[in-house]
Amino acid sequence: MSKVPVIMISGFLGSGKTTLLLRLLDYAAKQQWKTAVLMNEMGDQDVDGAIVSGEMPDLPIEKLLDGCICCTKRSELGQALNTLLDQKPDLIFIETTGVANPEQILEDLQDPSLVDRISIQRKIALADGSKFLEYNSFFASSRELVRTLRGQISFADTIILNKAGECEEKHLNKVITSIRKINTAASLSVTDYSLIDELEVFREFSRPADVLTDQIQDTPWSEEALKHEPHPQGAPIFANHRHQHGVESEQTNPSFSGLDTLTLSAPTPIPLRISVIEAFLTARRSSLIRAKGYIQLSTGPTLVQWAGSQLECQPSTLRLQRGYLTLIGHRLDKTRIVQEWEDLLSGVVQ
Repeated sequence: MSKVPVIMISGFLGSGKTTLLLRLLDYAAKQQWKTAVLMNEMGDQDVDGAIVSGEMPDLPIEKLLDGCICCTKRSELGQALNTLLDQKPDLIFIETTGVANPEQILEDLQDPSLVDRISIQRKIALADGSKFLEYNSFFASSRELVRTLRGQISFADTIILNKAGECEEKHLNKVITSIRKINTAASLSVTDYSLIDELEVFREFSRPADVLTDQIQDTPWSEEALKHEPHPQGAPIFANHRHQHGVESEQTNPSFSGLDTLTLSAPTPIPLRISVIEAFLTARRSSLIRAKGYIQLSTGPTLVQWAGSQLECQPSTLRLQRGYLTLIGHRLDKTRIVQEWEDLLSGVVQ
């Protein structure tokens, strides 16, 4: 039986994973390949999956929310992939959470129920050029998060340095040097908006899947790259990956790594202005890394995304029964955030 090729897309929060996924799905559709997607999100509300489903409503997609497939959702990975495989796709994409441990995922993909059905075709990692060095410094107190950032780079065979246009040349060169110290073997593309040469990703995909998959071999991670990663002697780069992601309640204990999630609800219709949302998020930029969700603004249902201290809003056709905004950050003061959010909403209602 031919194995179905799998492309895994990893990268830290806000690096452009979903944008890249949409580009690759569009390219595959033009080649008339039947694709399927496994989406994994830290938050308990579906944001990225809704974006993909909105663009491609007929696409087979499995969504695993409220945890990582490398830890809390680990037991669900095999079932989700087998569900997709039963639909006989030519190709499967896996988009991980921003703090996923690709080493653990690759290990789990060797499960007996999967090993004869899939083949790892490509391991892509995205890095935010404008924030990569800053995050390494910002998370210096959390070795686990630093290992996550660098580990995603270490285990990739294809690296996309995104948001290069936001960087000065000197800064960009420092980022490239830092990446190459971690991984010397992977291909490296420097770009904006996840624009890449798709042929680099799909170079083996020139013939139907039943022919090409017989030629695909799993690509092992670079042991040489790992030698450049400074970590405690004898410890794997992802030692004790035990983050526990918070959910909606402000009572949730901080994660082992200090990275938390919090989902704020926004009953509709409550018209909020973009400037109000931006001010609320910007006030938390010292601890907030990523925010995303769907909210009923004064202009209508809107996809709200915040990363790198920048807010992007896009009109949405999603019918909102209740809006929501998922916050992901480093040691979030959840009680205070929830109270201030409720105060903000109360002010709008009044």
